[in-house]
Amino acid sequence: MTEALSHFINDAGWLAPLYYVASFLATALLPFIPTPLVGALGGKAFGFLAAVAYGIIGLGLGALVGLLLARKIGRPILRLLVRRDALEEWEELIGIRSVALWGVVFFLLNLDFVVLLSGLTSLPLAELWVAAMIARTPWLVASAWFGSAVLVSDTLMWVALVLLVPLLVLLNRLRPRIRRWLMALRPERARRKAPEPPASTLGPESGHEADVSPEPSSRDS
Repeated sequence: MTEALSHFINDAGWLAPLYYVASFLATALLPFIPTPLVGALGGKAFGFLAAVAYGIIGLGLGALVGLLLARKIGRPILRLLVRRDALEEWEELIGIRSVALWGVVFFLLNLDFVVLLSGLTSLPLAELWVAAMIARTPWLVASAWFGSAVLVSDTLMWVALVLLVPLLVLLNRLRPRIRRWLMALRPERARRKAPEPPASTLGPESGHEADVSPEPSSRDS
């Protein structure tokens, strides 16, 4: 497998970095493709430093495209990318009104889908983008190192994958708990707001940003 990847990169020539950057755009819109896998393959193909440099470009473009699509289109874009039940599980995060807390979310979960989700809030896109880049770059660095140091042969690659399986299973089990913990960190005012917005705020036809916050209830006044 690693030999096949090396042949592909060699055959691609100067287009190889473009393919690598484009892969991050794909992960931003296709949640089933894990970004760390792309970073690891880049580390194997280009070496650590080049993979990180190209990866930062790709990560930045992917986050920008995802945030813009979420802000302009609203929930329909998320419904195209994930199952409805999955969206319902995660949409409570929309109640977060702190860029710093979104940065914690980005770092702990490291999911492109969560970056898309943050675009449904009324927070400034530029600040969300910076938070996503700061929080997710360490994961890119780690995955690029893994690819450059571990994916040097098929034997080491399979050993590493076998060792990573229990870790991935554990992370998947912990994510719901992490999500609930993050929700508990929201201010009390934000917790009392229902996550489902009026229909007029879900798409670009409303003429406003896709702010999903409902009007404050009488308890908030």
